[in-house]
Amino acid sequence: MSDSKVPLLSAIGFNALFITGLAFLGTPVPVEASPAKTVAWLQLNQDDIPVAAVCFALAMIPFLVLIAWARRALPDIYGYAFLAAAGAFAAQSMISIWFLLGTSLHADTIDPKTARSLLDVGSYFGPMLTTTDVVMAGAVALVALREGLLPRWLGLLSVVFAIEQLAETATIYGNSGFAAPGGDWNNVLGGGLLGIWLIALGFALGRDRQTA
Repeated sequence: MSDSKVPLLSAIGFNALFITGLAFLGTPVPVEASPAKTVAWLQLNQDDIPVAAVCFALAMIPFLVLIAWARRALPDIYGYAFLAAAGAFAAQSMISIWFLLGTSLHADTIDPKTARSLLDVGSYFGPMLTTTDVVMAGAVALVALREGLLPRWLGLLSVVFAIEQLAETATIYGNSGFAAPGGDWNNVLGGGLLGIWLIALGFALGRDRQTA
């Protein structure tokens, strides 16, 4: 298989669209915010939330392209695990956006306690998504380090990412600050490592090598 820029460009496209979406949302409303502050945040960002949602939805297109390349490159047992986890990742990502969009639709009239509850459900997107990342990164790590079909450096990076994501499941128990659901551990540390790992994966998949 000759060199291709498609996987790397797909990873970059996913990151660019997702970061753009986050920029439109601004500072997320934390889970410890009161119902009144939650509604105030929704009203302030009501016009920007649909734009962010479009960016997140469009980000799934290059993401799935990258996943297709990864599935083709990985041996069957690893590839099936990777594909199942990636599908769950995409589904959970979109469902979390449904909650945000639905809650913001009538931000001027929604009951504050209802708004807080709906966003609380959506905030668990981050803590629960970690297991899909562990499976994806674990599959890549095994293919690189055990089978030798991907670069060793990618395998080591995948191990680091998988360990961080496994530890990040602790945010299920958080209720405020860095370790809260939807907090900086999920959105900044975990999300940042995910972006770096996807770009590394895209770079490695695009290199000239024998397809497994």
